[in-house]
Amino acid sequence: MKFKLLLGCLTLCVSVGGSLIWQESQAQPISQIQPAPVPSPAKQKADVPYVPTPNEVVEQMLNMAAVTKDDVLYDLGSGDGRVAIAAAKKGARSLGVEIDPLLVAKSNENAKLAGVSDRVKFVEQDLFKTNLSDASVVTLYLLTSINLKLRPKLLNELKPGTRLVSHQFHMGLWKPERVVEMTVNSRQHKLYYWVIPSQVSGTWQFNMPAGRGQEKYTLQLNQDFQEVSGTLTNSERSMQLTDAKLTGDRLTFKVTQPLKETAVTMQFNGRVTKDEIAGSVEILGGKEAGRQDWVAGRR
Repeated sequence: MKFKLLLGCLTLCVSVGGSLIWQESQAQPISQIQPAPVPSPAKQKADVPYVPTPNEVVEQMLNMAAVTKDDVLYDLGSGDGRVAIAAAKKGARSLGVEIDPLLVAKSNENAKLAGVSDRVKFVEQDLFKTNLSDASVVTLYLLTSINLKLRPKLLNELKPGTRLVSHQFHMGLWKPERVVEMTVNSRQHKLYYWVIPSQVSGTWQFNMPAGRGQEKYTLQLNQDFQEVSGTLTNSERSMQLTDAKLTGDRLTFKVTQPLKETAVTMQFNGRVTKDEIAGSVEILGGKEAGRQDWVAGRR
């Protein structure tokens, strides 16, 4: 009787545990294979189970990020090294970050077999303790819960313009620039792509020619990741920005200034470097029509 009771309790515990895993994300890597893999001793302490990414998906991830020989790719949670190795085959320099020493050893073997040991390195390390600042591309196959914990580090450490691709799991309120869905061996895969944006929120000021003098403008920018809104104000009026777009360190927007006889549209295009935006403005209509240089400083 005691044996039957114990067996029943074990069955109930396993069922509940499986339910919780499924509820966190119906697209978790662990759900993609049957039976579920048994984690290595190191992985039992980790937050993410190891499930290999299909090679077709690896290629699509690298294509989304447009990886070239000029890139430095970091693969966080690199498993057997296939993403970092595939990037190295394209000429990129790669770093795979993995907590499981057995997988790190396997990755080094795979890199040697692929003939790319000179361009790829694998480290046994906690990805949250890894300095990411050298990366121009980052790839992930984690969980949404881990992505959300990692998101502030990605936004703070990575350079504006760095490309980010996540297999299967999103970044919460941070909307992707692009999403690709694909099927491999009857399995559905979803890939998310982002570009790290510059930090532009705040107040900026600049001058522009007006008649025989200069007119002062104040640019107020509000930012929600790569989405930007705001106003441009001069001595006469405040104008809402339209068509505002922030891609990496490139900021573009328009404003329309109504005049007595016509309307003047100003199309701004600039590159953000810390506390300066420098570029050009195309003025359509009015006495100052044409292209002018534009430099704004953060106040």
